[in-house]
Amino acid sequence: MESETLEICPYDPNHRMPASRLQYHLASRRKKNLRIAQKMANCKYNVCHTVPVKRLKEHEANCVNRTAVDDGNLDPNEKLSNTANQILDPNGWNIGEQG
Repeated sequence: MESETLEICPYDPNHRMPASRLQYHLASRRKKNLRIAQKMANCKYNVCHTVPVKRLKEHEANCVNRTAVDDGNLDPNEKLSNTANQILDPNGWNIGEQG
């Protein structure tokens, strides 16, 4: 049986849990540690990445869950053509005709 890797709680380093339980655990810890939670922030690429607010920009710049789209390599105003992949509807022969 393969054991799941254990994640460390950012609110209490003594807490370790399987990655599948981390999001639930973080929500629970956030409610119980409001004072600490105010100094923490979630990564916009992975909600399970909870880091101190002061380190958030640094974390997001180096986050392993960041994708090429988030790097700004694509122009958001660029219109992408998808006409090559369109399938013509054989029943749409009279579209545009007024009856």
